[in-house]
Amino acid sequence: MKKLFSTLAVVALSALSLNAQIKEGYIVYDMKIEGLPPEQAAMIGDMETKVTFKNGKSLSEMTSMMFTNQTLADDKGMLMLMEQMGNKIAVKQTKEEMEKEEAKQKDKPADPKIEYTTETKTIAGYECKKAIVTVIGKDKKEDKMEVWYCDKFENTNKEGKGRGQGFMKGLKGMPFEYAGGQGGMKFKLVAKEVSIEPVADSKFELSTDGYKLMTMEELKAMQGGK
Repeated sequence: MKKLFSTLAVVALSALSLNAQIKEGYIVYDMKIEGLPPEQAAMIGDMETKVTFKNGKSLSEMTSMMFTNQTLADDKGMLMLMEQMGNKIAVKQTKEEMEKEEAKQKDKPADPKIEYTTETKTIAGYECKKAIVTVIGKDKKEDKMEVWYCDKFENTNKEGKGRGQGFMKGLKGMPFEYAGGQGGMKFKLVAKEVSIEPVADSKFELSTDGYKLMTMEELKAMQGGK
């Protein structure tokens, strides 16, 4: 179960340039996870992730029958709110704290290699292009993944910040379909609903009332140090 929530935290920290790119709206993704024991899969049920974005701010909301996870990211830092079976945990990091944590890494992963192709397909009503992204891990092992992105939308995580989100660094648009994994589990996200309607500023105002505040180090320790 700890590995599961570590994987979900990676996705949540997905919790996101070209001229005239769309910078406001939301995308709802269907999310599938493989490699879970049958009882865990039944408990979690269907999952979806909604990413709302506006002028440099992004809010990722992951929901299932078992838990909810919200991750807010902007130029000031990150706030993550997690709730599972009545347990509420909040993790907050300033931009400076995130930069210090990154600086402490002895073996920083290399920037991903992105091969843009001419292949296209329509996802959620938008034309998307396929990119082959090669992620180079700390052990120098290369992992290739297909990412279908839409260059009409600004990549809200073009710096590739967040655990497991390095594949987004430098990508020319917003991912509409991609897959990844951690340990024996794999996940896949596919966009199913897109809106470019104006987003209220209040959408990015999260309250930590009722949540236990933890540091990122404490969260990692709880998840087994991953």
